[in-house]
Amino acid sequence: MKPLVLLCLLASACATTSMSSDLSSIERSVSARGALPLLSLPRFDVPEATPEEVDQLLGKPLDADDAVRIALLNNREARAALAEVGIARGALVQAGLVPNPEVEFEVRAPGGDQPPQIDLGLELNLSATFLAPLRGGVAEATLDAERLKAAGVLLDLAWETRVAFYEVQALQQKFDLRLRAFASQQASYETAAELSKVGNLPAITLANELAAVELARVQVAEAENALLDGREALTRKLGLAGARTRWTIAGPLPTPKEAPAPDATEAKAIAASLELAELTHRAEAASRKVGLAKTEGWLPHLSAGFHGERDAALWELGAHVTVGLPVFDRAQGRQLSARSEYDALRARAEGQALHIRSAVRTTLNRVDSAGRRSRHYAERLVPARQEALTQTLLQYNAMQLGVFQLLAAQRAVTETALAQVDATLDAWKARASLDLLLAGRSTPLELGAVPGSASMAVESTGGH
Repeated sequence: MKPLVLLCLLASACATTSMSSDLSSIERSVSARGALPLLSLPRFDVPEATPEEVDQLLGKPLDADDAVRIALLNNREARAALAEVGIARGALVQAGLVPNPEVEFEVRAPGGDQPPQIDLGLELNLSATFLAPLRGGVAEATLDAERLKAAGVLLDLAWETRVAFYEVQALQQKFDLRLRAFASQQASYETAAELSKVGNLPAITLANELAAVELARVQVAEAENALLDGREALTRKLGLAGARTRWTIAGPLPTPKEAPAPDATEAKAIAASLELAELTHRAEAASRKVGLAKTEGWLPHLSAGFHGERDAALWELGAHVTVGLPVFDRAQGRQLSARSEYDALRARAEGQALHIRSAVRTTLNRVDSAGRRSRHYAERLVPARQEALTQTLLQYNAMQLGVFQLLAAQRAVTETALAQVDATLDAWKARASLDLLLAGRSTPLELGAVPGSASMAVESTGGH
């Protein structure tokens, strides 16, 4: 019995309350999966402090990778997810501890000439000591699952930040295009007003031009509000406040180039899945709970003690063992609960694998479709609109078309460019979702662009 007790004591002494190894494990996982080298997550010595690297990144226009890095370093929800790993770490430490011995001290005064009698007792729960390694195994598997869960939260944050950054880029482009459209419409109205003064324009045409310019003014205001809202959404992801909110972006959304689909994408996503790995570790913990409950069921409750009694000048010493027989309570309920938890986790893992495979197929289709649509805008539709504007300008210079036809052609270019921005944003969101799937997360694909926006852009100018 002595070697087993010593082994339990040694195991409990090895458990550490430091979270350095947990954070290092999460750093390695996120760095490898998120392609962010040398990521150093903040420790908890000064939880409200802003890492120095954040200010260094904010000192220049941000790209998407910069924004992701700032969010991982500075987002408070991310820090909370990391801190919650400490709950599982604490449970592991506690599970490995053997129970404290209980000491009993009693003094009795018989009265008369008899001296006081002193009783000493020492009690140790042997059953809990034997079970400490099994409980530690359950807690260790749970800690592994919690580390994976925290890494998954950080990857989700990285994806959300990247998408929010793309949206800000798109909103900035749309705001600039709306300003350009407003300037064009204002020029159209000013021309109409001059023609109206000399009687060469019907009043209804002037009224329509005024309504159009006021609508363009409202559209500029709406685009500006959307841009400000998008900036605030990204600022919240970055965890910034005060002067740090005056960040700038490096440039507009580029048109995505055609990229070959990676080989065996479904298999890669399954192998990389943090959610499946987390479910696997939780199933392992449930399996160990089954073993723990079985052991608790057949193991009698054992406690051992030492007793000493001092009567006058003599000490009476003795020891005892208490055995609780497992007759009625054999942990039947805990065994059933643990087995059911294990079965449920296995079923969820199988369902999650099916979901991941479906998400990969959906996302691959969207990457291909959105990418082709974006490139079609950039390579065919927008150049066609610009060529139409060029030809309209030539005919205007030859006095074959009026200024309103020219301005209408300019508006058609602007509207098509706005639709191109939506298509490009859609393509980059799809690629970000595919990257996230291959990094180990199956966040649902949420894309904002409307597949029919190309035709709508064409039809919107059909009346000119």
